[in-house]
Amino acid sequence: MEKYKLSPSSSGRFLTCSASLQHNKGSGESEVTLKGSLQHEVAFYILSQYMFKEDHKDIIKALTNVNNWYESKENPNIKVKWSNDFQKTVDNYVSYVMALSQEYDIQEVFLEHKIKMKFHDNEINGTVDCVMLKDNGDVIIVDLKTGRTKVKTEDNNQMLMYAYGVIQDLYNKTKKLPSNIIISINQPLVNNTQAVSYTLQQLMDWYIDKSNVMKEINTGVLVYRPSKEACKFCQFKINCNERIKKGVVV
Repeated sequence: MEKYKLSPSSSGRFLTCSASLQHNKGSGESEVTLKGSLQHEVAFYILSQYMFKEDHKDIIKALTNVNNWYESKENPNIKVKWSNDFQKTVDNYVSYVMALSQEYDIQEVFLEHKIKMKFHDNEINGTVDCVMLKDNGDVIIVDLKTGRTKVKTEDNNQMLMYAYGVIQDLYNKTKKLPSNIIISINQPLVNNTQAVSYTLQQLMDWYIDKSNVMKEINTGVLVYRPSKEACKFCQFKINCNERIKKGVVV
């Protein structure tokens, strides 16, 4: 029985500091996360129009109306409105995804693609913003980041976990594996758009490298490993003696 709920979005923390799991139970919806959800939803509908010839004009118009409130499904008291920054972010992301689709020989595209993976004996779910399958079987994964804190693409545990989940899903359906996986982050607000290519072997090496920390999680023998990346969004960082002893400043 899995003791902790693991998600790709928090993997940058728990795959470094397994002990952080006992202090982070999830914070629920906030105005910040709701803003991100709104931008992702609009981007999904716009890309669906371009790529699949679907008609979403009415819902896009409603969501981007600056006079309309977009309410949280978890808490109706949390609500946001569309803004110029949101429009710029979505326009940039849509343009980037469309440019990638035209640059490569793309066979299939999945938007807001839900994955369910087996990761070191844990069932982990996630949603990938955009997955493209090239004609040669290789995979491109794109993630939209709407915040202002710059996110790195290289050695990004969240993106690598997405990649692992996507190829696991593909193999289950087609019994084929890609030779290469391109992971890309598009973060318009801070002009941060990067792409990194990994071979299948490099991705498998990353998976194997996480065996020890996942063993800690599976057995409940958790270990503190404070670092700037692990501590950045940890709810326990202010009171963490291990972070203070190691002199990690976040």
